[in-house]
Amino acid sequence: MRKLTDLPIPTSFPRALIIALVLLGAGLLFLALSDTLDPGRLSLDFWRDFWHDFWHERREQFLLLVQDHPLRAMFAVFLLHTALAALALPGASLLMLMAGAGFGALNGTLLCLLGCTTGASLSMLAARHFLQPTIRRRYGDRLAAIDARIARDGGAYLFSLRLLPVIPFAVVNIAAGLSSMRTWTFTWVSFVGMLGGTFIYVQAGTELGHAAMAGEFSPQVIVSLVALAIVGFLPGVLSRVYARRNARTAS
Repeated sequence: MRKLTDLPIPTSFPRALIIALVLLGAGLLFLALSDTLDPGRLSLDFWRDFWHDFWHERREQFLLLVQDHPLRAMFAVFLLHTALAALALPGASLLMLMAGAGFGALNGTLLCLLGCTTGASLSMLAARHFLQPTIRRRYGDRLAAIDARIARDGGAYLFSLRLLPVIPFAVVNIAAGLSSMRTWTFTWVSFVGMLGGTFIYVQAGTELGHAAMAGEFSPQVIVSLVALAIVGFLPGVLSRVYARRNARTAS
């Protein structure tokens, strides 16, 4: 693979990317104008405040939406997860918990995984076809190490970053967009690499939903919460180890 500094800056945008962005925007506009979401909740304050209380205040409303309008609920979760992944906004973890409570472990995992992979792919394509000159100029040196690993190891390195995210999700998307990695390779490797982590979050949501209905915590709930804690704690530890190793290598 060539390095990002060797890649030409594209002068035209692929039609598929433009269509995908238009559809995503149209879908979010549809949700904003529907009776399920208030347009004001699409602001930055919404993403900071709403998700924190969503599980307790909106869980029953969401479950009723899934029961009465399952397709609309699936469409909403998919679009929201796509937007969160594409724009690097907070809330994806809680959305996976809600999907688990509403759709079950398997269906919820597939739905969230499709949304997250779609958002990551849109972010990667945007970096490649829209933001490449700016990113090269401002962050080329910082992304050089990731670019070198992608050029050397390709999909295997991307898979390791999706499985154990020692580098932030959005940074991986951007770095892959500036590399010569094929879009399809990025998409399917991301899908497979994020499968385990997504399932853990969605499964935890499923078990929490069962616990709320039963009024007690089962061993399955405890196991799911422990796995969820490990998944949430592990990236920070690995990031520090990764940073220390790079510091020793540089010195």
